[in-house]
This record gives sequence, C-alpha cells and structure tokens, in this order.
Amino acid sequence: MKHVLRLTGWCLAFAAVWTSAPAAADTFAQRFSIQLEDGAPYYSVTLPAAVYAASQRSDLGDVRIFNGAGEPVPYALDAPREPARMPPTLRSVRWFPLPSTTTGGNGVPFGVAIAADGSLRATAAPPPRAQHDVDLIDVGRAPRAGQVGALLVHLRDDNYQGRVTVEASDDLRHWHPAGDAQLLKVHYNGSILSQDRIELDGAPARYLRLHWLDGAPYVESFDAEVHAIVASEARPTDASRAWREDIVAHGGLKPGEYFFTTGGSYPVDRLRLTLPQPNTVAPAVVYSRPGLDAPWREVASAMLFRLHNGTVEQNNPSLELKPDTDRQWRVVVDTRTGGPGSGNLTVAAGWHPATLIFAARGAAPFTLAVGSAATASAALSRDALLADASSVAAPARVGDTLLGVAQGASDGASAAGDPDVPRRYLPWVALLLAVSSLGMIAWRLARFAQSRMRQVAGGVPGASAMPGVMGGVVDDKGAASANAEGAGSEKG
Repeated sequence: MKHVLRLTGWCLAFAAVWTSAPAAADTFAQRFSIQLEDGAPYYSVTLPAAVYAASQRSDLGDVRIFNGAGEPVPYALDAPREPARMPPTLRSVRWFPLPSTTTGGNGVPFGVAIAADGSLRATAAPPPRAQHDVDLIDVGRAPRAGQVGALLVHLRDDNYQGRVTVEASDDLRHWHPAGDAQLLKVHYNGSILSQDRIELDGAPARYLRLHWLDGAPYVESFDAEVHAIVASEARPTDASRAWREDIVAHGGLKPGEYFFTTGGSYPVDRLRLTLPQPNTVAPAVVYSRPGLDAPWREVASAMLFRLHNGTVEQNNPSLELKPDTDRQWRVVVDTRTGGPGSGNLTVAAGWHPATLIFAARGAAPFTLAVGSAATASAALSRDALLADASSVAAPARVGDTLLGVAQGASDGASAAGDPDVPRRYLPWVALLLAVSSLGMIAWRLARFAQSRMRQVAGGVPGASAMPGVMGGVVDDKGAASANAEGAGSEKG
C-alpha cells in the first residue's frame, strides 16, 4: 500500500510541474510552413494576414520559427515605420493642357518644347475643352532628400466629379503609373465638399501626366506637396500595403452607431468606410479599443460621402491613422442631416505588414508558429541578428497552415517536428497514472472493508484490524456487537 501511495504522489507532482511550467504555455494555436531555397544563411518573409489573425499579442511577440528538429531559431521582426518628416511644403507647378497623347520628336508632345535644363514651355494655344483630356505637369527639380508625395488640384468649377490617373516620367518617353484618384467639388448645406488631393507613389520624377477619364475640369492651379525626409529612411509605398476587405460594421442600439472588429492585431494605418446608400453625405467619428474592458478612444473624424454622377461613383478617401492594433472599432455617424441611410457600413482596413528575418540554423523544414498569449517576445534586433554587415537575407514565403501539426495528427514526421507534443501529452499520462493508482487504492480498501465485515458478522475472534481510523471504526462496531449479544443473554 505504501508503494501505491508513493507512486500516486509522484504522478501528481509530475503532472503539476509539467502543467504549471512556463514552457507549457508556449503552445501555439497555428503553424505555417515556410517555403525557401536552400543554401542561404538568412531568410526574410513578409507576414501575411493569416499570421496577424492568429496572433494573440499586439506586438507579434508570440511568433516563433522552428527548424526540422523542433528547435527555435534566432529571428528579428522588422516593422515598417514612417520616416521622420517635416511638415510638407507646397510648391506651385506649371501645367500644359494637351489633346490626346500625340508626341512629336524626342517624345515631346505637340504644343510643348523642352529647354536644356529640362523645363517646359508652351509653343501652341491650349486645345478646346472638348479635345482636352490630358494635362502635362513640370514638377521641376526636387530638392535634395525630398520627394513629391501628392498633387493638389484647385478646381475652378463649382461642381465637378470625375476620375483621374497619373503617370510619371523623367524623359517624356518612358512613363510608369504614379497614382489615381477621384476628384470632387460640390456644394452641400451651404458649404463646399471637395476632394482635391491625388496621392502619388513617392517615386522621384520630373514630369507628371494626368489623364481625365470623365472629362477635364477647369483647373485654377496645381500644387505639389513636397516632403523632406532623411535619405537613409525608406518610406513604405501604398503598393506594399495589405488590405482586409469587406468588413461589415453592424448597427448598434443608438441611431448612427456601428461596430466592427478587424479580426486580428493588424497595425491599421488606413481605414476606408463606405456608406450603405448612394447620394449620402454625413460627418462621422471613429473610435477603437483593444478589448471589451477598455474604454473607447477617438482615432479619427471625417466627412463621409457617397455620390453618384451618371456612371461615376465618388466615395470619401481613406482615413489616415497612426498604426493601430486595436481589434474593436466603433463609428458614430451624425444623424442630424439624415444619417447614413438604411443598411450597414462596409469597411476595408489597410496596413504595412512586418518582415521577419531568421537564421537558417539546423535542417529544414522550417515552420512558423503563432498564437500564444502567454509567450513573451524573443525577437532580436536586425543589427544583432545580421552580425555581418554584408549579410543579405534571401526571400522566403509563408505557406499553408500545417493542420496535421496543429491538430496532433498521427503523422510521425509532423509529430517529431513539433516540440510541444511531449508537453501536451505527458501531463495527461501522469494524471491517468495517478487516477489509476487512486482507483486501485479505493478498490483495495473496499475489499478489506467487506472482508472485515464478514469476519465480524461470522463471529471470528481476534480479527486483525487496519491501523488508523479504519481500525477504530471496525473495533467500535465489534464492541457494539458484543454488547448487544451480552444484553440478549441477560434477558434470556
């Protein structure tokens, strides 16, 4: 019996240690394969939306990289950051209305001549409005460590709604896309509702070419928005931004109140809100919070609009935010002017994904694990990881979810590559042994009690009793039985 009790105590202690150990908390909700080419010492992967959705931490501190032996390898997280910039300066630029893009010699359009310093001048009168569908802009020489981030179009028209695309070039021959926008200028409740800003991709270029897709407006002037930045810092482009589309914001209890969740710890820096009904204009305030127990905080306010003009639909531009990893969001639309109309808001959230760089220590396959709220970040700095300044990380890609590993499949290779398999199953084995030991103890006690009761009932003298409490109970019953027999003899 003593051996059984000792075995039970060891099993319970073993289970308690394994279930309470900090490492046992390092069980990850999801694992992803990493697709790479062999031979490089370092690899870099851009984290997809699925990793953000599975992460339980706002700083991606629960991300880990494991090699084929299940060992964690060193890694660094490189999150895109907006470079420190001074407030933008506005610079007036010259523009030249042109007909359809017909060029003359050296790629220069008809009606425009180029000087030795690259500046343009008009050589013919502007085309009639019916033939005017292109504007050529001479941005001029960009200042050192500066770039044109946007173009402001000051419209003379009182009412205009139309689309425009922008191309950029340095030699008037080779053009590449630089941006697009929907411009708007309408009167609303005694005020002017306008959208006159065209975001550019930031690539340096001397010339811009605007194509008016819905008829050219009367332009008062153009201004270039020039940002001065530190030369060593690269600004993330809009093309590198990831989007989660078709998020539905459901109405709340109060009129004009809508709620939605992003579904992950995305560092949202753009929020596109689309009203449910066309020809609607309404001011709105946006709030966010990390969880149900946190208070709402205001993050943005804007004038929302959705206007139809024939086949053209004009929507309010995306809201620009500081990177916000909150999951819960609230939009309050002013209902004093009619509100947003019936239906739900639709939302698109955009962010610049982080890049993970890891050292390819050990043998493949490498896997990415994520999804443990209790796991602390183990990321190194980029400089500490890339000890050799000449080291270049080879590109890799996050692949499919490893369902067999996450669900504890019986595949031997998958289980061998999962370092959490022993931690998940050994505590249960220990608990099973402990419960079995306790069951055996109970069975032996029950058999002994039954045997003792039969001995007492049969009048077997000198029956040995178990020491301790059970022995006291049996002896008392035996004494009571003896007393009852003596009393019966006296009556007889």
